[in-house]
Amino acid sequence: MSEAVDHRAVAVRTYNAAWELLEADRSAEQDLDLLGLAMTSRYHWGFAGGGRELAVADWMASRCCAAVGAGELAVSYADAALARTEVGFPAWLLASLHEGRARAAAAVGDTGRRDRHVAAARQELAREADAEDRAVIEQQLADLGGD
Repeated sequence: MSEAVDHRAVAVRTYNAAWELLEADRSAEQDLDLLGLAMTSRYHWGFAGGGRELAVADWMASRCCAAVGAGELAVSYADAALARTEVGFPAWLLASLHEGRARAAAAVGDTGRRDRHVAAARQELAREADAEDRAVIEQQLADLGGD
């Protein structure tokens, strides 16, 4: 007999754990944990989320791949995140998806594409009315460079 899985709860818990580990100083073993958490969250959002949640899950997977040096995989997930863009996504989220693609481009040494996506992120941020939402993405863009 199998137990029911609360996919949303697992997705949220593993996303949050990945975020905490992403921001920490990690060992090589923890890099593997980071990827496992991001992929687990993404998998469970596939059952419990819609386009927005899946875009964010792909963004997180990309960000984690970039952080551990898996640049090509980071690009694949960042492209998938942007491909999930839907009408009605808030400006901060669109900016975040472009920030993720810029970070992935940086991970493979593609400064031209990094700069284009940083510029696209900043363009979206100009439409964001919420100062706190803008500040979060601006902080993420700050270490990428480019315009």
